[in-house]
Amino acid sequence: MPGAVAVLGAGAAGLITAHTLSTDGFDVQVITRDDTPGGQWAKERVYPGLQLNNVHGEFRFSAHEMSAPPDSAVTGGRLTGQDMHKYMKEFADKFLSGKIMLGTEILNVRRDDLSWALSVQDIATGESKILKFSKIALCNGGTSKPMIPEYLSPANAKRARFEGSVMHSAHFTAHMEEILEAVPGSSESPRAIVVVGGGKSAQDICAYLAGEGHEPTIVYEKTDAFTAGVKSLPDFIRKSRHAKCRMLSLLSPHINLRTWLERFLHTTWLGSKIVHGNWNGIMTSSFKAMGIPENSPLRLTYSPFWNIHTNDEGIPRENGFHSLVNNGKINVIAPGRMTGYGDDGHSVLLDNGKSPKADLVILATGYMSSWDDIFDEKTAGDIGFHRHHPIHQDLPDEWVNYKTLANPPALHPENTKWSSSIYKGIVPATNLLRRDFAINGAVLTTNDGYSFEVAAHWISSYFLGDKMKLPATPEEALKYTERDALWLRKRHPGLDLSLNESCTSYSAFWTWPQHSDELLEDMYLPSMRSGGNWFTWPFKVISITELTTLHKERDANRRKNI
Repeated sequence: MPGAVAVLGAGAAGLITAHTLSTDGFDVQVITRDDTPGGQWAKERVYPGLQLNNVHGEFRFSAHEMSAPPDSAVTGGRLTGQDMHKYMKEFADKFLSGKIMLGTEILNVRRDDLSWALSVQDIATGESKILKFSKIALCNGGTSKPMIPEYLSPANAKRARFEGSVMHSAHFTAHMEEILEAVPGSSESPRAIVVVGGGKSAQDICAYLAGEGHEPTIVYEKTDAFTAGVKSLPDFIRKSRHAKCRMLSLLSPHINLRTWLERFLHTTWLGSKIVHGNWNGIMTSSFKAMGIPENSPLRLTYSPFWNIHTNDEGIPRENGFHSLVNNGKINVIAPGRMTGYGDDGHSVLLDNGKSPKADLVILATGYMSSWDDIFDEKTAGDIGFHRHHPIHQDLPDEWVNYKTLANPPALHPENTKWSSSIYKGIVPATNLLRRDFAINGAVLTTNDGYSFEVAAHWISSYFLGDKMKLPATPEEALKYTERDALWLRKRHPGLDLSLNESCTSYSAFWTWPQHSDELLEDMYLPSMRSGGNWFTWPFKVISITELTTLHKERDANRRKNI
């Protein structure tokens, strides 16, 4: 029988997991430290200018429509942080009213013989209490803890007598008004703002600051790759498996090549030429669409084929990062890496010998796993969170015939040392048979809405004890995770597998449709739900509405198996 489940986190993964479990009869309690639902799109975390990689219709859940942004005609339906917060709040109010504990810090999670015990604290009042649950769904993203190298930390800046302010990009929203008041400057002597990092948050922060009349400087070794076009694509193309991100699901090799078309593209000489020709064409056309000169530092991007640092910019926008750089509103120093603070108290040091002036430094240097803060070593060990050194040294290279993976970039040195211990990025292998703990949101994907919803159904079936395609033993599940690690070394050689268990347990970055299909098949449900025959299926639109009947389908399977 369904029991009480704690869903840790009220972001996209947490909300859809809670809704799915609740619909299946579980008594659900969502717990979050935020004051509003939405996770990274909570009201207190979004700021003007925060842009998603998705347009209207690409990120929602099957149970609730999303209204189109008011400026869709101009932006091509590009979603902002405010749009996503509005949608997440609507979803939470409609389906999870009274089931979300806001402003609640999770201090500790531990398991006794019969239940899970959560020690929580009301942030406003300081009141603490213990809550008991039969199951845990961990959906807090695991990456809410800013990662700041010690040599760049505020403490080190203070020791170096740096007179400016230093903060992580995660705190930008909370201190936005304070930042703008502190660095008004003047046309003759503008205050200097240095943003460190080339990722999406660094780009959005620079664009916002430029829009407020500042002239920030961004420092990076490489910036994110991107896709772009001179005008918005029609929906039937953009949402097709064979265009934009859906096209990329075929042009990106998956751990299992599921169709003859994928096998042709990735295991033949001609297919490989087609694949890499398309990727090169995407980059060339994107640079052209954004009007980026040949000698621009904006061309110092990661490879969109080999890496996960890629954004979808859509169409050029005057207030977009790339346009602002082109128009001289944002200064770029690249390649460059910040190494410390200058002796004069008013500058930062770079490895290329430059030392730009800085009154404020914003570190967009990524995130650490926040799981360690709530699970003590014993509990984490019992569950099987932590990465492990490979046990099975004789696993074969199953992908030696993938022509598209020939001539890879250098392998990150940490990649040979570690394997994730989380089966399919959802269940810690050693905890597999207990069916009382699962994770949603730890698999890298470019379509969170669809992927999170499928994973939520997988988790609910798992908790209910449904018949599923699962390893027979924890040892078998652990061996499966080592196979996944071998694949990630092959597919993303530069990815540091030791960096963060919570966001690199598995990657289905471009191949989220194939990964979602495999999860559906684990539940004995039809996959490739967009339909079509052997020739037309790549061109079929993938819609979230394909998932509206999953509850009924799972119920039918359950009755059949009783």
